[in-house]
Order: sequence, then C-alpha cells, then structure tokens
Amino acid sequence: MKNIFSIFNNVALAQTTGGSPSYELKNPLGEGSTFITVINNILNYLIYISVPILAIMILIGGFQILTARGEPGKITSGKQTITYAVIGFTIILVSKGVALILLTIMK
Repeated sequence: MKNIFSIFNNVALAQTTGGSPSYELKNPLGEGSTFITVINNILNYLIYISVPILAIMILIGGFQILTARGEPGKITSGKQTITYAVIGFTIILVSKGVALILLTIMK
C-alpha cells in the first residue's frame, strides 16, 4: 500500500508545484528477475509443498500394505503408491537441480 500512497503523493506534489508527476513501476517478481530465476522460485515452492505430500503418500502406502491382510493386490497397490510418490519427488528434485545448473550457466 505504500507504493500507491507514494504515487498519489507524487501526483499531488507535482500538481501543486506545477511539475510533471513521476511514476515508478516496480517489478513484482523482484529485481533482476529472469526466466530461470522465476522457474527457480516456482520450484522452491513446489519442494515446500511436495515434502509433506510425499510423507502423506508414504504413510498411505504403508497403511495400504499393513491393512492388506495378505492379499497380493492390495500389497502391490501400497508398493505402487510409495513408488510413485518417490518417483514424483525425485522428478521435482531433478528439475530443481537442472534449474540451478541453468542459473549458474546463464550468470
């Protein structure tokens, strides 16, 4: 809200002094942001979200295995749940590594 008030203050000041109003538009993504830094920031948030999801999915898979009561189909389903959760998390970690490598190369 500070930026809005400063714009209105500059307009009022310029009108009273007879000068032209000055406007400053700031980048909402941060200073010096590039495509790679935006992707890096998105991947940071994905990691923050995916870690609890990974833990929940491992617990669900373990619960499926524990409650299978010897049925091979349910045991396989639990193993697949854990496997797919770990594969998804690995993909997110690898993409974060690729983004960091690209960020280092492009600097």
